[in-house]
Amino acid sequence: MKKLALMVVGVMFVGSIVAMAQEEAAVPAAPAVVGAAPIQPGVKVKIPHVVYGNCEDEGEQMFIPSGWMGSYDAIEFDDCWKENPRSGESCIKVVFSDPRGWGGIAWQNPANNWGDEEGGVDLTGAKKLTFWARGDKGGEMVEFKMGIIPRNKPYFDTGKGSVGRVKLEKEWKKFEIPLEGKDLSRIMTGFVFSVKGRSEPVVFYLDDIIYE
Repeated sequence: MKKLALMVVGVMFVGSIVAMAQEEAAVPAAPAVVGAAPIQPGVKVKIPHVVYGNCEDEGEQMFIPSGWMGSYDAIEFDDCWKENPRSGESCIKVVFSDPRGWGGIAWQNPANNWGDEEGGVDLTGAKKLTFWARGDKGGEMVEFKMGIIPRNKPYFDTGKGSVGRVKLEKEWKKFEIPLEGKDLSRIMTGFVFSVKGRSEPVVFYLDDIIYE
């Protein structure tokens, strides 16, 4: 019975191929497609582009800090912290309190998009991503990067960069992720941090996150 079914399917498949060949003979062949499909770019923005400046800044925020990762229940995030900002009236305060785990946040476009939906921002022309950071006591270890959506996702980050894991000081310090030569036509995750826990909560601050 199984052999008969396979023979019927085979005949139907061959018949379909013959019919398709007859149709193609009557219609001019379309030009062959060479290479991968073109990447759909994100929304074009002007450079410099501010990811974070002040919590009360007017205008649409292109990247949203919605991608909470790891032990996200142990993350406290306040983007309107008014004490000792680097500039303006506010900065971001982050507290991570899981001593055995890790946590992080990705600024995404659109919010909560891990590469399964259309989106992204076209940052073509930017030469670097700069930001300021400081630790509450000094010595806090935090990793900073951008562009973490891999190419096996339908809508991946076309470019990525990182400063690696850095030791923060108690005073504000400027960091820079070089971007020259990178494809920035569709950036889904514009800024990312990750931190590993330690015996006491890790507390640090961020300000003036800008594509320049």
